[in-house]
Amino acid sequence: MLVRVTVTIPEDVLARLDRIAEEKGVSRSDVVREAAAGYVTQREAGRAAREREAAVEEGVGWLESLAARPPKDARPSIEILRELRGEDAALGGPIEPPDEERGG
Repeated sequence: MLVRVTVTIPEDVLARLDRIAEEKGVSRSDVVREAAAGYVTQREAGRAAREREAAVEEGVGWLESLAARPPKDARPSIEILRELRGEDAALGGPIEPPDEERGG
């Protein structure tokens, strides 16, 4: 639905709008609608970008606070990862369960 509004703009801006409308072969209202839609979209995109930037900064701050903490496990990361994956850190292969857990 379209709604009629009244705005006041400087004469030179109106002349430029009229030139654009003539070049495009559309009405002055079409140019103003397109300009207003572009402005609103640009502002919303800017707001979204600022929100993303704030979220990234918050995440970086959280990571920095983690990095500042002393480690709870002094082992190399690869050793911890192998343990989590169930691999023998010394051999680089999977850890075999004891015979009683294998059912044999």
